[in-house]
Amino acid sequence: FLARPAEALSPPANLSQKEEATASPEASETAEASEAAEKAKAAAKLTETTEEVKGRLESILDKQKLGPLTATNFIKYAIRQAAKMGIPLNTIVLVFLVPVAATLIAFFRYVVGFSGFGIFTPVMISVAFIATGLGQGLILFLVILSVAILFRFLTRHLRIHFLARMSLLLLFISWGVFGLFYFGPKAGFSQVADISIFPILIMILLVENFMEILIGKSRREAFQMTWQTLLVAIVGYYLFNWSWLQEQVLLHPEPIFLLVILFNLFLGRYTKLRLSEYPRFWPIIKSKKPS
Repeated sequence: FLARPAEALSPPANLSQKEEATASPEASETAEASEAAEKAKAAAKLTETTEEVKGRLESILDKQKLGPLTATNFIKYAIRQAAKMGIPLNTIVLVFLVPVAATLIAFFRYVVGFSGFGIFTPVMISVAFIATGLGQGLILFLVILSVAILFRFLTRHLRIHFLARMSLLLLFISWGVFGLFYFGPKAGFSQVADISIFPILIMILLVENFMEILIGKSRREAFQMTWQTLLVAIVGYYLFNWSWLQEQVLLHPEPIFLLVILFNLFLGRYTKLRLSEYPRFWPIIKSKKPS
């Protein structure tokens, strides 16, 4: 007689199964929403002032508790004051990462032996890759470079001044970029429609350097400097997108800048063989070794 009330109070087995069935879609939707938010947060571009980027960088600053203002943390205070005045944290991170990327390019120049187009062009191309995405940026670069090579082939017998030639090149590049915008979505590359004018101008700057070397020196040297510049820019792209490094320049900018200064002073006095020169001089190095 007493067992019946207990059975009446306990929910039926089929009812609990129904509750689990109704709860599981809600849980799965919540999990999918959180997963989508994480993906959007990871895919957010550092050049864009979106809520995902702002939230991630602000959370990095919130991790750190500052002590009294001293000579070893004044940049940390300046970062927080700038953020309070409305300066986007992603802009601060990009500005602080530029000398780090320039140091990387100097390392490739003096230690590895890459020539490339100076130091500013690879840094700007890295930032352009961040704005477009690496895949879309490479497609844009290949289109502009192909148009430049085709233009050079078609006008190789045309005797005109350099600036007039470059103006005609820009006309051809404009047609090529418009063709990319028009045919790209039809070919399945819908992301190319989101490319702004800023990365296009940077890619044109690289092609202008390519054309100057191509006209003034040789085709081989022009292609070599171009692919080396592009390779260094890709490495710089991953450096800019490195979350750990972004966190370090926000939380510990003073030691980062000190390391940049010391490393550049070391590179400025580096006089040994570059890594790319070892295969060339290896017979001489081997002959001087004691037998």
